[in-house]
Amino acid sequence: MSNDLNRSILVGRLVREPELKSTTKGSYLCRFTLASNRTIFVKDGDNKDEVGFFDCIAWGSLAEIISKYAQKGRRVGVDGSLRFSAWDNAEGKRQSKVEIFVENFQFLDAKQSDGQSSKHESVADSVSGEKMPDGFNEPFDESIPF
Repeated sequence: MSNDLNRSILVGRLVREPELKSTTKGSYLCRFTLASNRTIFVKDGDNKDEVGFFDCIAWGSLAEIISKYAQKGRRVGVDGSLRFSAWDNAEGKRQSKVEIFVENFQFLDAKQSDGQSSKHESVADSVSGEKMPDGFNEPFDESIPF
């Protein structure tokens, strides 16, 4: 059996509020979409920006944390694997999609409060002393010089 690599790392902004759902067995899942910008370098020096939109899904306690603390417009980093799914729609037409199955999630900006962002507030402070679940990372520390 081969060991292939399926790893995705994205940095972007949430396009809309995360959507938390619960399965019939009581597990949580959270769906959200990231917009990630990149610059395309063109020969004549007239660079152009391109935006990619990526559907993401997180499960369990990570899903609960994301739905509770992530808001539209927040800059986040996700790490996970790509998952392919296919189904037949109501008209019998085959459809498919690729989602990022989120394994790690990190806030890359400070929480917005009253339209202002605070560089010193950490997500851990926002959790009010709750233990962070496995797979949850502390926010990026902007004081690190590299």
